Amino acid sequence: MTTTFIFFLGYIVLLLGGGYVVTRKWDYTPTTALTKKASDINRLTNQYNDVIHALEDAFEMDKAQQGWSLSRSSIKRKYSKRYTALEREYQRKRRAMLYAWEQMNPAWCKARKAWGWVYVIGVISAMVCCSSSLHFERESSPTTVMSSTEERYWNADNIPIPHLQDASQYVSNPDKVLSQSTVDEMNHTLQRLDKELNIESVVIVVNHIENDDPFRFAQDVGNKYGVGRNDRGLIVVVGYQDHSINISPGRSLEGDLTDAECYRLQQRYVVPAMRTEMPDSAMLYLTEAIFATMQKKDLPEMSSLTSQQDEIDDETAIMIGLYLFFLIVWSIIFIRLNQKYHWLGITGATSTLLSNPFYEAESSGGGYGGGFGGSGFSSGSSGGSFGGGSFGGGGATSRW
Repeated sequence: MTTTFIFFLGYIVLLLGGGYVVTRKWDYTPTTALTKKASDINRLTNQYNDVIHALEDAFEMDKAQQGWSLSRSSIKRKYSKRYTALEREYQRKRRAMLYAWEQMNPAWCKARKAWGWVYVIGVISAMVCCSSSLHFERESSPTTVMSSTEERYWNADNIPIPHLQDASQYVSNPDKVLSQSTVDEMNHTLQRLDKELNIESVVIVVNHIENDDPFRFAQDVGNKYGVGRNDRGLIVVVGYQDHSINISPGRSLEGDLTDAECYRLQQRYVVPAMRTEMPDSAMLYLTEAIFATMQKKDLPEMSSLTSQQDEIDDETAIMIGLYLFFLIVWSIIFIRLNQKYHWLGITGATSTLLSNPFYEAESSGGGYGGGFGGSGFSSGSSGGSFGGGSFGGGGATSRW
């Protein structure tokens, strides 16, 4: 995200530099001529405002003389037509005056047009880059929840076991609950658990478990595939949308990883993180905590717990802030340049044509009908095998 913004700023610097180079021979301020233009426009406007005031006086006199022979609306319509004719005449003379001025200052007009395009291109570029960055952040969000039509309930017979195809893979994540970076980190830790401590493991993270029974699921997977050499296997099953987790150690591992220890790890790391919808952090810290427990080392501190989703949200907020800050600065530059190029009207022209004093809104006779309608707005590794371990019912299950 920040890289995109840095490239964007580089592009803006080139845009400004290009604008300066292109307009350098035109870029001057005809101060005297601009002052005279504003003065001429003021004079023309004041002349027509005087005529409009006189028209108002004539309207009052005409209304008094006619009495009730003509309706008030009829008199107003007559004078409104006169005002419209005056307004068209004023606008025609004003355009002719501005056109004549531009013909006398062609270099200024070219610079005005060039810098106007520089500003517009900068605004459009900022909006496109911001929108693209937001789209990328949404696409890279680590948690993907399947729609109701795609939901699947997993069991020991249909769950994919990546370790059988790639010996370095220990995590099964078919519903993409976890981000790929999280799966990669977990696989690295679980491979160390296997190679250094001789504990084979399978970690399964899905949205839904058949019969909402993570314990049965873990036992069936462990016994079906024989996870664990010398019965030192470990199965972790998470039903993310079922709000459940089970940790099941093999028969010979139950003495080192007791039921109470399994429950304590779940309550310390998984349950609080899952309650705040942080599955990546929950599983990363649980994996590290299991490895530390087996090494008899200190457990990771929960205070350092962060989620990739939180990081993405923070990055999105920073990104929006950066682009908003740019647009504010860009608008300040535009306002400063407007004193020179008059995109928002003629700087120094203080007079404006009076509005139509004879305008009378047409009334409809039927009242309001209806209402507002609502609208919806590493592969390459050889396949692995397990050591023929068995599971006898140890472990613990928690819910959040």
